[in-house]
Amino acid sequence: MQNSPSKIRVLTPQVEIQGNKYLSCLWMAVQKFAVEVDTFSTDKDNKYDLTQVRAGRKIGNIIHIHWINGFCNFKDYSGNIWISRVGTLFLSLKNLLALSLLKLKGYKIVWTIHNSISHGSKVMLRERLFRRGLSSLCSDILVMSEYSRQQFSQIYGRTHRVHIVPHGNYIGAYPNEISLADARNKLDIPVDAKVFLHIGLIRGYKGINDLIDAFKQIDDNNCFLLIAGACLDADLRQEIELAAKNDDRVRLHLEFINDSEIQIYINACNWVVLPYKKILNSGSALLALSFSRPVIVPQRGSLTELIIHGQQGFTYVSDDELPQMLKLALSTPQNSWQQMCEQAYTLAKKFDWSDIGAQLYQIYQKSA
Repeated sequence: MQNSPSKIRVLTPQVEIQGNKYLSCLWMAVQKFAVEVDTFSTDKDNKYDLTQVRAGRKIGNIIHIHWINGFCNFKDYSGNIWISRVGTLFLSLKNLLALSLLKLKGYKIVWTIHNSISHGSKVMLRERLFRRGLSSLCSDILVMSEYSRQQFSQIYGRTHRVHIVPHGNYIGAYPNEISLADARNKLDIPVDAKVFLHIGLIRGYKGINDLIDAFKQIDDNNCFLLIAGACLDADLRQEIELAAKNDDRVRLHLEFINDSEIQIYINACNWVVLPYKKILNSGSALLALSFSRPVIVPQRGSLTELIIHGQQGFTYVSDDELPQMLKLALSTPQNSWQQMCEQAYTLAKKFDWSDIGAQLYQIYQKSA
């Protein structure tokens, strides 16, 4: 059955959708308009093979890609560096060729840029070449901030049809009924304690070791640091466990946090700390704001446009300032902290998915 001319049909990789709350919110928002979202029809053993896109040409077909790591980084488990390099080159060229052919067939290609380079990428040069090739094929490029737009334009020299579509909030996306007292009871933390939290997948660039070291400079037995999130890097996990050793105030929960458990960790804390070494966008910051929690973040990437020092949290320039920011947070009066919580939630509400869905729909309309 053919789509009507007013219907826009968007194809997106199946591998990206699974378990991704950001995408489920995004697609739900845009489907409220005349947009149908479907997934690539791919071989399950070749889920990053864009030659597997088999959907027939229909009016307004758009391919929307988000994270590109799997499409240009070949995973070789033999440890042979040459197999990895050749495999990556072949995969990248194969997928760029596939996208070129799809474009010739009438598909419009849209790419949302989430990272400057994929987290953990070991083939940065080849990935940058893939990014350059992909950007030349796209009808539209989506970024999440003015900082991201300028960075993209400087690196790839493209300014035409580069749109700022912000990251939406997570208000209502996760359960949020538990009180601070009940959350702390579940985590065996005193109700009158001061609690810092880092939540999200643990990676090297997120500065967890620095956070633990900074926290250890606090001389307060009624202050706690929670680290919650899966750590897939065995070496990094060992480093974090070693750093936290001999300090019972540091509580490690280095496993996947279920959707129903997120509220426990965030509602148990006073502050969410995200000491990124490098960052472009931060969904974790929006997550914290959506739960009315102020954040402590560096002035890096899009965070410079999101958080105002002293309003939705505290910001710092140099990593050496992190201990000072933790102590500043601890010295914040209760009424000032409550005001920051209110300002955090007020800011989160501005990133409403309905507005984002409408903006994306308009971009699709002009692209299709």
